[in-house]
Amino acid sequence: MCPVCRARFRGSTECSRCGADLTIVMTLAASSWRMRQLAREAFTGGDPEHARALASQAESICHTPVGKRLEELSSLWGMLWRFGQH
Repeated sequence: MCPVCRARFRGSTECSRCGADLTIVMTLAASSWRMRQLAREAFTGGDPEHARALASQAESICHTPVGKRLEELSSLWGMLWRFGQH
């Protein structure tokens, strides 16, 4: 979404409504998406701490409802995993 006028992305680095340069916004969104993918891989690979760290970092860059759930689930799984280790 354009941070200037709130228009939806249209697959261009320039906002179709207000003409704002969206390059940085799109780069941050893509980076956050990649971190979430890595978090999912860490989660399914059995590394809850790394999954939580990646999900948290992704959320700090670009918040999404799915990303928040991934962060919460990874955190919960990490707590349960640590509890089972003692």
